[in-house]
Amino acid sequence: MMNNAEEMVANEQGRETEAADSYSGYNFKPVTSKQASKIAGIPSAISIVNTANHGKRITLSGGLVETIGSPEAVQIAVNEEGIVVGAELPNNETYFTLKQIGRKGVVYSSELVEELTSLFNLDFNDRSSVSFYDVTYLTVDDAEVAFVPFRK
Repeated sequence: MMNNAEEMVANEQGRETEAADSYSGYNFKPVTSKQASKIAGIPSAISIVNTANHGKRITLSGGLVETIGSPEAVQIAVNEEGIVVGAELPNNETYFTLKQIGRKGVVYSSELVEELTSLFNLDFNDRSSVSFYDVTYLTVDDAEVAFVPFRK
């Protein structure tokens, strides 16, 4: 039977090397970094991502998606104050596929992100996303839709 000093181990190249006698033989030092605790903030109802490298998309919160019926596609309409999102909206024939990422829903549409950025003068100069937290649920033909104000 081999002791620790004689024990053979495989290194990354697949060659066998002799193991050290003990942990202390490697002179490890603890890192100086400390665990930073992240305080969970209020989840946003909608976030708009507008980046050249990481794409353009709109993320809907899990609660919003659930309240509007967890559809596979959504319709979006705008007014001067913000947007409304629902499975079916009056006088609207455009649908956007809603991809499920965990509980959240994501609409991948660079054209839609550009349109909303322009309509509401959203500023992405020093950031990659803009989030909106207020949501009001309205009823349209017995279905819930979400109104999210972009302006106050």
